[in-house]
Amino acid sequence: MDAALCDDLLQEVFRLLPRASAPAVSLVSRRWYALLRASIASLTLRLPVSSDASVLAPLSALLSRFPYLSALAVVCTAATAQVADAMLLVVASSPSAAQLSGLRFLPDSAISPAALVAACPAFYGLTSLHLTALRPLSFCWIAFLPRLKSFYLVNSAAAAAVDYAGWSSDDVDGNGETIGTLPLERLSLCGICSGDRGIGWLWRRCGNLQWLQLRACDGTGDGPSSQFFAGCLAGLLALELRACRSVSDHVLLLAADRCRVLKSLLVYDGGSREALHRFIHQRGAALHTLDLRLPLDLHNDHLLAIGAEAEQGQQSQNGGHSLAALRLQSCVLITGDGLRSLARTTTGAGIEELALVNCDVVEREPGLLTFLSQSMRRLRRLDLSYNETLSDKEVGAMLSSCHNLIDIRLRGCRCLTRGSLVSLLRYCGRSVEVIDITRCLSIAAADVELFAQEATRLIQVIIEDSLLSEELRAIAHKKGIRVGPLRCD
Repeated sequence: MDAALCDDLLQEVFRLLPRASAPAVSLVSRRWYALLRASIASLTLRLPVSSDASVLAPLSALLSRFPYLSALAVVCTAATAQVADAMLLVVASSPSAAQLSGLRFLPDSAISPAALVAACPAFYGLTSLHLTALRPLSFCWIAFLPRLKSFYLVNSAAAAAVDYAGWSSDDVDGNGETIGTLPLERLSLCGICSGDRGIGWLWRRCGNLQWLQLRACDGTGDGPSSQFFAGCLAGLLALELRACRSVSDHVLLLAADRCRVLKSLLVYDGGSREALHRFIHQRGAALHTLDLRLPLDLHNDHLLAIGAEAEQGQQSQNGGHSLAALRLQSCVLITGDGLRSLARTTTGAGIEELALVNCDVVEREPGLLTFLSQSMRRLRRLDLSYNETLSDKEVGAMLSSCHNLIDIRLRGCRCLTRGSLVSLLRYCGRSVEVIDITRCLSIAAADVELFAQEATRLIQVIIEDSLLSEELRAIAHKKGIRVGPLRCD
């Protein structure tokens, strides 16, 4: 029987098996063991705590057993900078280095540019790279990755800054040749300071950027003026500013002037009233997604501007609606009047995704959700998470006008009971596909079982493990429903 199955067929079967079955498969025969290793394309390694080079030889031996990897993640704690550099070189010398398309290299110490320069030629096919930290901040090595589309510097402030001689943000590489525009389309940087040198080299060569994320940054590097940063904004489709309060106004004003094709904006904890208003006035008409979290200066007039600017944009484009997703979280200054005014506009009526997460206005103004659902007839996705006093009555009244919902999130709504699930079944039982009722303490396992049994198009139920009864598992298996907590929980 073993000989009757060709290698390609066996490898395809192995790829479909759950990971837990790998040890049993490897014990069948030497042939199966070799084919199993060859069929593994993605691997995550969590190395033991090590502050010396003792981990290098086992890492090299382990990687030699997986010659066909396309995605690799390496996580290690307590590794010194020297050991982290050596580990990167071990990965670069592995059999699968040339065919890796995705690499997540996450030691808890900084990688040196010298190690990256030495390793990058081996990663010729790399398209996505995650690094924990980089010190000093020199990015010349990216020129050796001709196919790199996505780069994530997870936490550039993880290691203390160290001055290394010989590394600068010059416009030339080590051979004195000018480096043109990089192929980068997605870039995420964390912990960048206003005085960090070396970032300018990167900004000058990011003319192809489509997605930019700044996290916990108090500047954009290379001095307060950051003169090269604005040059990479022209082609952006999405911009995210997370916990960048000190620099968010500067970036928003630049984006208002430069981001002519921007479709998505996320601001988490930042943005003054004036900066937000100017951005909305200049770019709001073209936005498809607006996500504002902890916007301390967001007022009703911003919502009015969103509707007004978007409607003017629609008129200039001869019809059609633009804004499809509006996500607001912890907006303390927004009132029901502001949301109602937006809902009355053509822009508000065209919204397909609405999030009002931990928003006081939901609890302060009964009937608001019902008005919004009656006005936003296109609504398909709704997130009301962490509105702790939200009642079954409010949810039921709102759902009576939401006949197209496919995704509803009610996480952390502690007062909701079985009644909300019954209302959801009554009005959206034939459309809803995803529901999140994590931390809804008054909803019992039997209530979830009933909902999973009766909802006709359900594909995912997000709940705690404590609500995963055997009956629910059986229903989920029979109907092909994914049940359980999100991975990030």
